[in-house]
Amino acid sequence: MVDNWQNKIEQYCELYNLPIQYLADTLYEPKVIPMIRGKSFEYTVITRLTQLLPANEWLITKATSGEQAFHDTDVRLVHKRTGKPIRLECKLAGKEGYRHHSDGHSEIRVKCMRSRTLGDAKVKELAPKLNISKEALSSHRDQYVSADFDVVVTTIGNAFYRTDKGSHLYMWSPTDEEISFLVALGGSPDSLKDFAFNSIYIAITKDLIAHPSNNIVCTRKSCNNKTNCGFIPNYPIIKFDSKSHQPINGWKSIDQAQAVFKSIIS
Repeated sequence: MVDNWQNKIEQYCELYNLPIQYLADTLYEPKVIPMIRGKSFEYTVITRLTQLLPANEWLITKATSGEQAFHDTDVRLVHKRTGKPIRLECKLAGKEGYRHHSDGHSEIRVKCMRSRTLGDAKVKELAPKLNISKEALSSHRDQYVSADFDVVVTTIGNAFYRTDKGSHLYMWSPTDEEISFLVALGGSPDSLKDFAFNSIYIAITKDLIAHPSNNIVCTRKSCNNKTNCGFIPNYPIIKFDSKSHQPINGWKSIDQAQAVFKSIIS
């Protein structure tokens, strides 16, 4: 628990001239909610990893702007013995991102795209650094490559939110089919919302790019090499087995984080 959080809120409102009595109304604005939830998830990841990873082996910090070569990632790990860093990008599942398929497996889409589309000047600057042609980077302006970060971390909870037609707010509103999926995944019917949000999965970035070894095809219409362009689709998929209900396409539960991270640094 962060100490003095109430004082920090008061100081924040004073610093930026925000009427504190309307702070909650501001946070409820439909354009603000996704941003707040996304940024808050980064601290959820830090908290969870702090609980899972031995403190004598790993240093976990909130990444600071500008410290990465190509992209300002969200969470930074350092393996203390080797000094090797691991860059984590935190992304929520896409709203209404759950799909059940006729063969019995389920999928959840993860919203994974740049918040700021690359402009012409940035494309010209980054293309040679990423060893990508300007034409290729230009046609994938809002997509990531594996050089941007090492691991994607997501919570599936956002897949079961929908926009309420009356209030226009994001609301927890799973369908009966989605409730059955969450229960099969291990959730209790009495606490599915918390269970879904705490169901956090990780994937190594290179396993998410469009490449023959991943059986991932780029969805960008302007892409000239859809099976091997090296970009991460805007909505990479977590595919859940119909029987075990475990991911079967490279994603792992965050409980397996240490093994995944050690595989990266080894």
